[in-house]
Amino acid sequence: MPPSPTDAKAAELLKFLDALDRASAAGPKAFDQAFDAPPAGMSVHEIKPDKTFTRVSPGHKTLLGYSSADLLGRSATEFVILKETSDRAISRKLAPGAVLLPFNRTWRSKDGKEVTLLMQDRHIKDASGQVIGIRTAVTSAP
Repeated sequence: MPPSPTDAKAAELLKFLDALDRASAAGPKAFDQAFDAPPAGMSVHEIKPDKTFTRVSPGHKTLLGYSSADLLGRSATEFVILKETSDRAISRKLAPGAVLLPFNRTWRSKDGKEVTLLMQDRHIKDASGQVIGIRTAVTSAP
């Protein structure tokens, strides 16, 4: 049986995160290029433990209407529907050993509309293996 549309999109998000990991291993310039040029229909952002955006790819402009400058330094929970649920989920995902599965989250776009995105997280770790943030690939939910 073929994968569901959600499973197929989730697999594409994982491939994108894997490509970002490979680019990171190749060096900062390769990572910057990969981060700033996501596949069509996708984007990626990074948050730190205080849940603020530290990096946002240009794809967010297409998906949500926000430029990177609109989001940087602001809390990710400012832009989602069900803020408390999102806040608790981010806290759980920042915990060591957290399992990061694909999920849907509804955001408020810049023009005020509700937009549901399929998201896949990956931990960002320091040299000692401590979780220091989350990198999240996003696309429109099927």
